Amino acid sequence: MTPERAGSSWKERRESMGRTLEQVSAELRIGPRYLAGIEEGTFGGFPERVFTTGFIRTYAKYLSQDPGPVLAEYERSIGIRDDSEMAAQLRFGWVERERERGSRRATYTVAAGAVLLVGVILAWVTLRTETRPLPSAPPAAVAIPPPPVVDNAARTVDNAAAAAPSRADNMAATAPLPPQAAPTPAEPSSSVAAVGAAGPLVGPFQLFLEASEQAWVMYSFDDGDPIDVTLYAGDKISIHATTRIALKLGNAGGVAGTLNGRRLPPFGERGQVRKITFGQ
Repeated sequence: MTPERAGSSWKERRESMGRTLEQVSAELRIGPRYLAGIEEGTFGGFPERVFTTGFIRTYAKYLSQDPGPVLAEYERSIGIRDDSEMAAQLRFGWVERERERGSRRATYTVAAGAVLLVGVILAWVTLRTETRPLPSAPPAAVAIPPPPVVDNAARTVDNAAAAAPSRADNMAATAPLPPQAAPTPAEPSSSVAAVGAAGPLVGPFQLFLEASEQAWVMYSFDDGDPIDVTLYAGDKISIHATTRIALKLGNAGGVAGTLNGRRLPPFGERGQVRKITFGQ
């Protein structure tokens, strides 16, 4: 008698929700054959371990199920650890992850309150500064007595000599200045294109990705079919290819990359969707 698979209850849950495998696959971006394998407990032909565990966790969250039993069944199928020990550790990790997410939400709430308080204090200080009385006017200038009267002939010579440099200064002051050329704006640079600045990249390739926060990743190498997976903070994957790697990131700022031992520039901003291709 064949023992009941842990994912059979997940299939019943999905059917009670009125969802087909194709509908769930479109929503989670996980291939329908992988979802069927999770429900049936057949993990042959699945991708690397980090991708498969990501599939199971994502599907469990969608169905509001504990991923521990199915993860333990998968680990047992690839011969890693004892069933009971692995199930307990995976269940503990799942609970800790949910607790950590709740702690992050509380931290964000406290930070938002602190920013609001600082804004109120700055507004109060600005208002007090604007309502302060203006400083008193400076004292009136003291009148300077006129110069002594001199001879008319001497005053005429002195005035003519003084007027000459004054006119020259005025002409120099009013002369138009030559127009200056407007600065040329800097040309924006491409962070990913800088990797192949010396010419097109040529394989073989070894691409190493590390997630700093949750991100969706789809990739294909050479002429293979695309593989998609959800990465969590701390997950790492390695992709090997002979001629070409096509990469699509759902959260470009949450993934860092190293190509053939060389650190890549940032793929993009947080939450940005980017497509990157290495090779021909």
